[in-house]
Amino acid sequence: MPNSKKYNTTVYCGTVNGKVIRKYISASSSKELKRKVLKMKIELASGKDVYTNALFGVWADKWLNEYKIPSGIGNGTITQYKSAIKHLNRYFEFTELKNINLSDFQQVINELAKNNPNTNKPMAKASLENIKKVGTDIFNYAIANNISGVTNFFKNVRIPKNATVNKRRALTEIEQDRIINTPHRCQSAAMIMMFSGLRRGELIPLLWSDIDLSNKIIYVNKSVEYIDNKPIVKSGGKTSNATRIVPIPPILTSYLIDYKKKSNLLSQLVCSNTSGKMHTKSSFNKMWNSYLVDLNVKYGYEHQDVNKYDPNGLPMRIERFTPHYLRHTFATLLFLQDVNVVTAKQYLGHADIQTTVNIYTDLEHNYLFNLSDSYKEKLDTIYKISTRWESCYFFMYR
Repeated sequence: MPNSKKYNTTVYCGTVNGKVIRKYISASSSKELKRKVLKMKIELASGKDVYTNALFGVWADKWLNEYKIPSGIGNGTITQYKSAIKHLNRYFEFTELKNINLSDFQQVINELAKNNPNTNKPMAKASLENIKKVGTDIFNYAIANNISGVTNFFKNVRIPKNATVNKRRALTEIEQDRIINTPHRCQSAAMIMMFSGLRRGELIPLLWSDIDLSNKIIYVNKSVEYIDNKPIVKSGGKTSNATRIVPIPPILTSYLIDYKKKSNLLSQLVCSNTSGKMHTKSSFNKMWNSYLVDLNVKYGYEHQDVNKYDPNGLPMRIERFTPHYLRHTFATLLFLQDVNVVTAKQYLGHADIQTTVNIYTDLEHNYLFNLSDSYKEKLDTIYKISTRWESCYFFMYR
């Protein structure tokens, strides 16, 4: 009868992300086991990566830190990639690439589509697509580096048809009036984003010297990205076309003239924190959430005696919105004033005109044109956006 006894052991192969990695070895005899262990130790001593080089987590790290980051991608993109890798590592970090198949990938995407463990809500379609893209690129990078036995199944993963789509929209007439008529330390940020289309990352480092109130324009020439909550200012912006001149309507010009008189000019920042310094990511979010609370109390609980500091929190009776809704509102103002798509692309700082075309097309198909007479009048007066700066687009640096 043949000997069915198995001999096995583990060999220390190093660490990955602070975790000890051991290679499991089995053999049919103690002699064979000793031979395999000796072979592996020799390979390790010679510098050969006998196990960790095939791990998903290792190649995810290599792809990001050796390939993508040195290519000059922005911190915002790095954050998105890290988020995707974090989700994938939850399932595959210590799994060899060759042992991951299409069914494994599809199961992960399906689970995240139902529930994002970070939020306990369904993951948005755009985030699922980002995870698919990152996973596909990681496998392609490993294959390009001749890791044997690896097949890239990730490209065949399907995003569920019912995946949540976070559709941004413009604020309604009523919501715009609420911004205009509700004083708050966040109001200046909201007014600027709504009537100039600045991104949050462009607003936070904005200086008073970047605003020409006489000519009613804003010079957008820098942006901020966050690393571990700290703002890092870089020249230019999110895209290659982000450096631009943006005309501002009379309502924002008047607001900024008045706001500048009242504000503490110890800070050159237009929208600083309470200490006059640049907002961290968390301080801006805290201010924004405080603003939403005030709007909710004022308009959701109108004529009711409520405590906005209720420890149990007040249920939202108005629809929540993000800063990007304000940028979309500006794009809608351009559309409603028949600003051509090329000029709109310049004012919004889009890298690709297709992005602007998509917004305009969506507005054409879905925007409700039951505008009030008073709003139409505003579009022709205090909301009016000048197009005389379109030919001056490239003359950014004064």
